[in-house]
Amino acid sequence: MVNWVAAFVGFILAVVLSNLFGYFLGFVGINIGLFLAGIVVGLMVGGGILRGFGNGLVAGAFGAIVISIILIIGGTITAGLTGFAATALTGIFLVIAVFISSGFVVGIGGAIGSLISGKD
Repeated sequence: MVNWVAAFVGFILAVVLSNLFGYFLGFVGINIGLFLAGIVVGLMVGGGILRGFGNGLVAGAFGAIVISIILIIGGTITAGLTGFAATALTGIFLVIAVFISSGFVVGIGGAIGSLISGKD
């Protein structure tokens, strides 16, 4: 079962920490921020590796969805119906790419955080 509070907190932390660490350390910093956000999600959730991984994955998926929505809105405002069509198509691929890259980093952090917490 997904703990929505932990997933939302993880999403907010992923945005803040990845931007903060990314500013100073570049691409490596972005992944460090995502990983730390996943650990916090895992600590909040507890309950084993799969539960921590699943909640971290949901937190990472929020980021992919929000980025896609912002892209679609911006494309529609800028170029109308043509921009909507282009950004909707791009958004689909972006969701998949961000979900695979960021979602799994946050998910692995969530699994580790869940192990650290020791909550069952």
